[in-house]
Formats: sequence, C-alpha cells, structure tokens
Amino acid sequence: MVFVQLWARLKLAKSLLSHFALAGIGSLAFATLTPLPTVAAPGITVQASFAADGSNGATPLAALTAAGNGIYYGTTSNGGASGNGAIFAFNSATGSITLKDSFSGSSNGANPAAALTAAGNGIYYGTTSNGGANGNGAIFAFNSATGSITLKGSFSGSNGANPLSALTFAGNGIYYGTTKNGGANGNGAIFAFDSATGSITLKDSFSGSIGVNPQAALTAAGNGIYYGTTRGGGANGNGTIFSFNSTTGSITLNASFAAGGSNGSISLAALTAAGNGLYYGTTNNGGANNNGTIFAFDSATGLITLKGSFGGASNDGYGPQAALTAAGNGIYYGTTLAGGANNYGTIFAFNSATGSITFQDFSGSNGANPTASLVAAGNGLYYGTTQLGGLNNNGAIFAFDSGVRDPPVPGPLPLMGAGAAFGWSRRLRRRIRQVRPVVPMGR
Repeated sequence: MVFVQLWARLKLAKSLLSHFALAGIGSLAFATLTPLPTVAAPGITVQASFAADGSNGATPLAALTAAGNGIYYGTTSNGGASGNGAIFAFNSATGSITLKDSFSGSSNGANPAAALTAAGNGIYYGTTSNGGANGNGAIFAFNSATGSITLKGSFSGSNGANPLSALTFAGNGIYYGTTKNGGANGNGAIFAFDSATGSITLKDSFSGSIGVNPQAALTAAGNGIYYGTTRGGGANGNGTIFSFNSTTGSITLNASFAAGGSNGSISLAALTAAGNGLYYGTTNNGGANNNGTIFAFDSATGLITLKGSFGGASNDGYGPQAALTAAGNGIYYGTTLAGGANNYGTIFAFNSATGSITFQDFSGSNGANPTASLVAAGNGLYYGTTQLGGLNNNGAIFAFDSGVRDPPVPGPLPLMGAGAAFGWSRRLRRRIRQVRPVVPMGR
C-alpha cells in the first residue's frame, strides 16, 4: 500500500514538471533571480552636533564603534569635564550625543585620537595620545554599563609613546598596537597589551629604514602576521608598508613609497583587506597632484600601485587620513580632510574595478574636516564623525546615505505570475489529497 502511494506521488511530480516545461518555464523555474539593489541620490546629513561648551566632548578624530541597538560609542580629543577629551554615546534613533565619562590626564589618559575596540561584555579598550602616569599616553578600559574610564597601563617611552591608533585584537586577551614615538630609536614602536595584567610590552621598534612614526592600526592578515603603514622613512623618506610577525616579534619592511611620492606619500591610515593578499590604502600626500592617493598593496609581490590621485579642485577632495570602508562589489568609501566645493572635506567612493573616484561635499553645517573612517549601519547608510563643523563648530556626527538599498527578498511565486501560480497550487492540492495515506491511530 505504501509503495503504491509513493508511486502515485512520483507520477504527480513528473506530471507537474512536464507542465512547467511545456509552459516554457523549464525545470521548476521559480523566482531564483537575485533582484538588483535600488539606487537613490547619495547625501550627507548632520545627525548631532557637539555642544558649544564642549561638555559632551569636542573635536572627534576617530571612527564610531557600533554597540548594538542603534548605539555607537566614540572618543573626542578635547572637551569633557577637564578639556582632555571624552567618551560619548551616540543614539542613532534619537540623534543625541551623551557624555559617558571624561579623561582627566594622569589618572586615565588625555587626548584620545583612536576608535574604541570592543572586548565583549560591554567593555571597550582604547588609547590616549597623552596623559597617563608618564605623560606619554595610556591604555584605558571603558565600561559601558557603568560609564566609567579606568586606566589599564601607561606608556613609558621605552615601550612606546603617543599612540594615535586603535588596538587590534589578537586573541586570549592580547591586543597589538603602534605608537607614533618612543621605542628604542624614538621613531615609534609596536607593543602588546595584556588586558588581564594591564602590561604593555615592547615588541619591536621602528628605524628609519623600515619606516618611522606609524599612526595607524595594524591589519590582521592571518597566521600571526599584521600589516601596517608609516608616515615617513623607508628607502625614499615617503613612508612604508611593513609587516609585523607576532610569533617572532619582528618588523619587516615590505615596500617603500616611491621617490617623489608618485604612488603616495605619508600614509596615516590602516590598510583595508580586499582578498587574495591585496590591500587598499590612502596617503595624505603624493600622487599626480601631491594631494594624496589611493593605492593597492600586493602582499605577495610587495608592490605598491597607484590607483587614484586626489586633485583638491572644487569638485574634488584632498588629504585623506582615514582607512577605506568596504561597501561590496568593489566599492570603497572614505573621507578627505579638506577640498571639495567648500574646502570642508569630502566623502568619496572609490571603484576598484574602474579606478574612478566620486565625491560628496561637507558644507560645514553637516560637519567639516573629517579624519575618521565610515562605519556601516546597514541598507546603504554609514555614520561618521568630523572634527569641526556642525552647529557649534566643535565637531559633528553625520549620516552618509550612499543611495544603495539592499535588494528585496525574492517572493515564493513562480516567474510565470501570481495567477498561474495560484492555479497550479489549487491543482496540486486537489491531486495530493487524492493520494494522501491514512495514518493508523497511535503512530
């Protein structure tokens, strides 16, 4: 009996397949096409301005860090209760900026220039460029539940000084970072921070030949290798790309920016991984107009290739200082410190396939002179900070709408149309009812 029922169902399936084929639809050609995303005009909109008196912070230099539920945390290099900077919360639903805690100087650091790094359980770690026990900068912990900043470790100079970059998580409570100054040669260092003990350990120091004065965070490449950039040094004095081997604790020169800065000069930003050993980055100077570049670094060959030059004209921007943010489909977004129609800086889109760069201008009222990367918020929306501009010229938080919307979810209806689908559905239900087996009671 069961065999007969199964055979009837197989015949039904075969019959339906033949009907679909006769209709010119092919084998079960349901809606498998991926809808294209919709595109609208991009734009920059101010979301919130820092207070005139700097009470909730002033001069944000770093990117926002997403905390979930539309909340983002960030740092300001000035403002707060003591004028030494602050940590704030930005609520994207209400457009409000709330002071969480202030930096005091020696007790928990001063003048942070880097984004916060999430550590889990509402804890975030960060660096300050000054302050701490020795005035050379510090590493702190921010507890989002209590809203408090706690000093974790101070730089002594020998283990680095004046960090300007975010920490990079390496696992097991260990974080790596760079300092602009300090180390064995005074040219900057790479350090390890143990969050369990609060210790800061020198890993290696920069010399002129492998680069000097790194200001950007390290980018993990796997197998304990990290890539980074320096603002100077190297073969031509225009900066370098280096690799850090966390197993051996050594820094290796990978490439120097060209003489004359033809492919870029003075890189202040972290590298952005593009896959297959390729990384994209920006330089503050160099290129065809000496206004900065976008470059590609091939870690397999060690080559730095110019991808685009900034012009600084009224329809352009110049002086990028932030890392690129990947948007998918070979598109990367970034910011320039200055240039554009109002000379307040721009947001640009870089198409890695064509090498084209297009721009959106800051007006001052929606922010001015950004130095930070954009943070994706979903559905084509990005948030960022500007160090100046806004309502009180103490900086602003803005939203950049790229205009690209996520594609709609495909519906369950076949491509032949809703009416035909309903008809087939009715026939299918009738025929299935005819062969439905009777299940004995108790099973």
